[in-house]
Amino acid sequence: MIGRGRSARVGLALCALSLAPASARAAWSRPFDLSPPGTLDRLPVQLAVGPLGAAAAAFSITDVDTPGSAQAYVVTRTAAGGVGAARALPGAGEVLGLTDGARGPELLTGSSPSGLDCCSAATAARLGGGAALTSSQTLVGGLTGATQGRLVTLAHGRVLAAVATEGGVWAAESGRGGRFGATRRLTGRTEAAQALSAAPMDGENAVLAWTAATGPAGYATPRAIFYALASHRSPPRTAHTLLRASAGHRIDELAVAGRAKQATAAWIDEAFDRHGADRTQVRVADFAAHPSVRGFPAGDGISAGLSLASDPAGAQALVYSTCRTDSGCTVRVTTRSPTSAFRAVSALGPIDGGQTPALSVSPAGRVIVGWIAGGHPVAAVGSAAGGRFGAARSLSPTVYAYDITVADGARGAIAAWTQGTLTPSIVAAADR
Repeated sequence: MIGRGRSARVGLALCALSLAPASARAAWSRPFDLSPPGTLDRLPVQLAVGPLGAAAAAFSITDVDTPGSAQAYVVTRTAAGGVGAARALPGAGEVLGLTDGARGPELLTGSSPSGLDCCSAATAARLGGGAALTSSQTLVGGLTGATQGRLVTLAHGRVLAAVATEGGVWAAESGRGGRFGATRRLTGRTEAAQALSAAPMDGENAVLAWTAATGPAGYATPRAIFYALASHRSPPRTAHTLLRASAGHRIDELAVAGRAKQATAAWIDEAFDRHGADRTQVRVADFAAHPSVRGFPAGDGISAGLSLASDPAGAQALVYSTCRTDSGCTVRVTTRSPTSAFRAVSALGPIDGGQTPALSVSPAGRVIVGWIAGGHPVAAVGSAAGGRFGAARSLSPTVYAYDITVADGARGAIAAWTQGTLTPSIVAAADR
């Protein structure tokens, strides 16, 4: 489990901030379907945008009342805006990871025997012409429990893949030819992974981080952040400890991002005060032998839905939500340039309870934050280096949106969300 869900009453009014520079703005298209409406549930969509503007979206359709019924799909969009039909991924139940590789979109999927929920095995594959899978390769099998996955594109056509379950953390890296080498286990056999994150550092290297604890799955308390480093020459080999939380505290969520040749971790620290009240604080620290930790307290609210991202130069953006029972939930963001500390946190606007804000930072440092407010998908655009954001903009008139995600590339961005209740579909809008 990544962390416990939070909920609060919904606020409806949107908050406008100072205008961002013109280079940081986005002109969103009208919404368009990535998958047609249907009677089955849609799991959250993942996006990848290529350097020339082409995009891929991957998601699963499932009957939540029928174990093992999930089927993964992928749909592509050309740089000119043409959207293909959603195609089923053979043998894949869930999409664990998606990235734009040197040879096209790369996928990490999970599968299980008939009648069992995902996942018992994780498979890497490349998306070829016509949305067909090529170079399919099982990376790890014998998995149990909920499965998390990450893919990171490295230099020279290599890709880092990571998988985490209650049984541990595994990683593998592809070679120049695209085939993955041996999968390595990075945790002890008694360590249950709780949260997993991975990110490129400077194109040549990547960082993989996770929390883990010893004890029965679902009951162990993660109090440490572990990490392993990878490069385009070598996969992760050794786990290191970044830091440990104080006694009585737990690490509830985790995200990492590169900072040029270094890396930064962000997490939610959770504890209960002497009155039994749940207290959370977003914390960040740059990787170091003795990391210096900065906190962003939630006051009497609860923080959740953490995301951290960066551009290649090391400018970063951090987004999360805070919820209070008396005033609903709010999206909060902070950024920093490659050479500065994080700025004071700003409020972007209200977010529906139970929804998580989405974050993307383009190679040029443009920040897009997407979220759901009053059932509407909305987005605000700003600058990681400059820290200013434009007003939040509604992407669709629907009031039945949820599970938004965003991705931004060198030549445009795309936002996608699930829409509808009885007949949900996957809908998107693109930066024109």
